[in-house]
Amino acid sequence: MKSAVLLIALLTSPAGARADEPRDPMRPPTRQSHPAGAPAREAAPVLSAVMTFKGRRTAIFNGRLVHDGSVVGAYTIESVLEDGVRYTSAHQSGEMHLPHPESPIKKPAAEPARVPSGESP
Repeated sequence: MKSAVLLIALLTSPAGARADEPRDPMRPPTRQSHPAGAPAREAAPVLSAVMTFKGRRTAIFNGRLVHDGSVVGAYTIESVLEDGVRYTSAHQSGEMHLPHPESPIKKPAAEPARVPSGESP
């Protein structure tokens, strides 16, 4: 009887869970540990928007509202540009720009057929 209880306890404990089993969605995620001395990898930066308000440019960078000099994680915003940001991270400079949408004026796929006046098509 004791061995059955011990076996059930081992199978239901987190230490007894196997990596290939599905994770319980109701359980909070566990913290990922990094090897000693290894820096945590910063996620790739994401630029969502650039705005100008009262003459001052701001941007949404990694989900945060930033301006010149802002620090977000390992990134320091050097300047907010008209369509992007210039930043430094780990002593390296980078620049991101928003994608330029195509012209808002849509052109027809083909010119409509022209019919001389007074004639029906």
